Amino acid sequence: MMNPKMLASDAAAALDITLQAVHKKLKSKGLLYEKSQNRLFFFHETAKEFFGFKVRPTIFATQVVKGGTGKTTLLGSLAVRLNLYGLKVLCIDLDQQANLTSYFGVNAEAKPVMIDILIDKEKKIDQEGRPFSFLNYPVPVLPGLDIIPSRIENAILDNYLMVNSLPLDRVYRELFRKALNNYDVVLIDCPPALGQSVAAASMASDIILSPVNPEKFCIDGLKVSFQELNQLEHKFSTSPDVKIIFNKFDTRTNLSHSILQELLKDEIYGSCLFKSYIRLSQEFPNCSGKGISVFDGLRPTAASEDMDLWTKEIIDMIKIADEVKDA
Repeated sequence: MMNPKMLASDAAAALDITLQAVHKKLKSKGLLYEKSQNRLFFFHETAKEFFGFKVRPTIFATQVVKGGTGKTTLLGSLAVRLNLYGLKVLCIDLDQQANLTSYFGVNAEAKPVMIDILIDKEKKIDQEGRPFSFLNYPVPVLPGLDIIPSRIENAILDNYLMVNSLPLDRVYRELFRKALNNYDVVLIDCPPALGQSVAAASMASDIILSPVNPEKFCIDGLKVSFQELNQLEHKFSTSPDVKIIFNKFDTRTNLSHSILQELLKDEIYGSCLFKSYIRLSQEFPNCSGKGISVFDGLRPTAASEDMDLWTKEIIDMIKIADEVKDA
C-alpha cells in the first residue's frame, strides 16, 4: 500500500529555506509530522497548510500516439507529488488497460468507470439511485487524491460517443469542469491512440502532457498527436496548450542526446518542452511492482528528484499567488 511522504529536506528546498526553518514552521503552526531514521516528513493534510499554494484549477491530459512511453507511471507519480505539495488531485483513467487504476491498487470491478458514468448521465441517476452528479463517482486513493478508475468496458467509449452523436467538444468538458469545484488539479490518463474519447478528453483539458522517449518512433507519434490537435482546433476552435516531457533520458547514450537536441531545435516542439526531464531509472518499475510510489522511501533517488523538479515546474505554471514564507 502506498505511503508517500514529503521529506522536510524537500520542503526546505521547495521554499528555499533551511531545514531548521521547516521544523520551526511545523511546530509554530501545530502541524502533524513524523520522524524515522533521523528524517522528518509529513503528508497531504500538513502539506496543504505548510505550503499554502494557491493555484488555478487546471485539467491536464496525457496524449501520445505510442505505447510504452511511461505516461501512466509519470501521471501517477505526478499525482502523488502534487498531492504531497498540498493540492487536491483527481485522476481519471480513460485507458481500457487500466494501468493507472492498477498503479493505485484500485479494484474497479465493482466501481463505475467512464462508460458507466456516461450511461448514468443519460439516465440522470447514478447506480445508487441518487440524482446524477459527477462528484458521486471518484474513489479515494489517499487523503486528497481520488480516481475515476477504468476497466476493459471503457474500450467501447469511442463507439458509444459516436453512436449517440455526443458532442466531442462538450461531453467530457461539462463533466470534468464540475470536478474543479472540488479539486485543484484533474489528471486524465488517455489510451495511446487517437479516437473519439481521446479527442473529447483533449478538448476538456487546459494542458496536454505528451511524454517522449529517446526513440525515433516517439517523435513520429508526437507529430501525429500534434496533427490531430491542429485538426480539432480548426473544427472546434479549441486549443489546449501542449507541453512535452522528455522521459527515460539516458545520459550514457548518444541517442538520448540526439533526440533531445532534435526536439530543442524544432520550431514547434522546442517551445513546448519542459525545462526538466526524467532520467531512465529502474526505481519506477521497481516501485510499481511493489505497489508503492517513488516518494514512499526516506531517501531521495534519481526518480524522486526528477519527478519533484517536474512537479514544481507544473505548480509554477498554475500558481496564482506566491506562498508566504513565514518561517
